[in-house]
Amino acid sequence: MQTIQIDADVFAVLQKNAQPFIDTPNSTLRRLLGIDLVVSPVPVELDQGDEVLEKLLKESMESVRTKAPKADLSKLVHAGFLKEGEQLSLVDYQSNLVPDCQATISGSSLLFKGKPYSMSKLAQELLQNVGYKSNDVRGPSHWVNAEGITITNLWEKYLRR
Repeated sequence: MQTIQIDADVFAVLQKNAQPFIDTPNSTLRRLLGIDLVVSPVPVELDQGDEVLEKLLKESMESVRTKAPKADLSKLVHAGFLKEGEQLSLVDYQSNLVPDCQATISGSSLLFKGKPYSMSKLAQELLQNVGYKSNDVRGPSHWVNAEGITITNLWEKYLRR
């Protein structure tokens, strides 16, 4: 491993882009620079100083800033991946079905007890009801169709089409 020094501005960018409790400065840089997260066997030396790192960070940040579009149930229905009125089931963080937590697709929302919700909001509320305390829930990862396929996986297939 090589050691580099970075200034406060670069460190602030790293902190802003780090995933709490997951990332180290190195893993954040690897993700931002598009480097596979497996540690390379031969460390790369930066012999041109901080300017090279700052330039790479700036360039990678410009390409990373564009987010993939959010999963949209109505688009998945239109593309034939799901059906209007189809029932989805909630799964917890270990992909176990949560009992009595099903919702029905209605346009781009889920209907639960007659009320429309976003996937994330409903997943958050229902998971909190069974003891999970997260305030940041990625809804499409917690809803599965009858075959057990998450909305996240269906959305990825849709985007690859």
